[in-house]
Amino acid sequence: MKIPRLVIAGTHSGVGKTTLATGLMAALKKRKRSIQGYKVGPDYIDPSYHAAATGLASRNLDRWLLGEQLPSVFAQNIGERWAVIEGVMGMFDGMSGTAGFGSTADVAKLLQAPIILIVDASSMSRSVAALVHGFNTYDPAVNLQGVILNRVKSSAQEKILREALNEIQIPVLGVLPKEAALHLPERHLGLVPVGEGGLLEGFIDTLSQLVSKHIDLEQVERIMLGAPDLDESFLVPRSSQPKVQENKFRLGLALDEAFLFYYQDALDLAKRMNFIVVPFSPLHDMTLPPDLDGIFIGGGFPELHLNRLSKNLTFLDSLRSYAASGKPVYAECGGYMYLGRSITDFEGREFPLAGLIPMKAEMTTRLQGIGYRRGVLHEDTFLGPRGTTVQGHEFHYSRVIFDQEFPPAYELFKGDQSARMEGYAQDNIVASYLHLHFSGQSELLENWFSSRSRRIDV
Repeated sequence: MKIPRLVIAGTHSGVGKTTLATGLMAALKKRKRSIQGYKVGPDYIDPSYHAAATGLASRNLDRWLLGEQLPSVFAQNIGERWAVIEGVMGMFDGMSGTAGFGSTADVAKLLQAPIILIVDASSMSRSVAALVHGFNTYDPAVNLQGVILNRVKSSAQEKILREALNEIQIPVLGVLPKEAALHLPERHLGLVPVGEGGLLEGFIDTLSQLVSKHIDLEQVERIMLGAPDLDESFLVPRSSQPKVQENKFRLGLALDEAFLFYYQDALDLAKRMNFIVVPFSPLHDMTLPPDLDGIFIGGGFPELHLNRLSKNLTFLDSLRSYAASGKPVYAECGGYMYLGRSITDFEGREFPLAGLIPMKAEMTTRLQGIGYRRGVLHEDTFLGPRGTTVQGHEFHYSRVIFDQEFPPAYELFKGDQSARMEGYAQDNIVASYLHLHFSGQSELLENWFSSRSRRIDV
């Protein structure tokens, strides 16, 4: 398959990868290229900026969450489009305790994609050559095709940087002056999602103009077109395809400013399996939609909307009635917190919520959990029987406090050692801080679909 493609990598976090990747997508789209955005890693927010630039849902390429399904997730969304893949952290930074597994370089090698390296040159001169030389030679299998210098202070500095990089024969594809730098809005979980008002009007156009002015887009396109063909057998998943169910499963999906963290490929997979995804809003709706077979309340920022969530009493009553019917309720992170008795915000104000789980959540100023996790289901649930292994990720500035003994959802492991118990699983509820990517474990969706025939009375 001929797939024009490119990976945008950084020397470290904070060099401007998301801003430049988003701007590059927008600029290439203006050149009449059909662009598909991707993000290496588990991040939910960066893809929302890609989607704003391209008009298409961005996709995550995460080796831990997707496993051997990663190439097929990449291929099934590409069609005749060109792929721009934003990296994660520094180019060689992967899972802790591994030799770069899941890093930007790792995924680029897997997809045989050329790389453009973003360098924050704000405090550099000739040392830039030593830095880039190291990134270019550290792993001979990496195909570094050029650099973009960001936050350059003056034309004099630019001249020195270009001369130094010319000596090691690394093309400079663009130089962005420091005074032209654009910053995306941030808060405690990183960037503010586009769906929550993260972009000012005209920002994408301004970003596109900036990239078009300062980056050699023709050379970028030549690099993308020069990517080697991919063998179709490599892109076909090696494991069996998920089972397409005969009937329909109406899956309610919490989707609004408070709950917006979902992997698009997982939702697409559910639809291919005959799930009918029915969006609803805990913020704006009075009740749940009718005739739902299951509910998925994902992560997001409920802590920023607690007053409205807490005062939407008719919706909370509807949710409690639904849970009492015995139909499955699945929640992750922010959704997990929402199902508890209350959430206490950063100012110490407590807001009562669903009360389906005997715990309270509270926001903290310090990060409480981050990283990839392997979990083993501690109970028989609609996702799978006791002992089922899941691959997940957590990232949260909150903690939960249970007011009684409870059955956890998972036993989490670090290597072969048990790390802690996590979440809550009882009757028809499974909830935890763990984010799952169902495209990597379609059997979880198959089990969920078949749960309609074994409802639990509660």
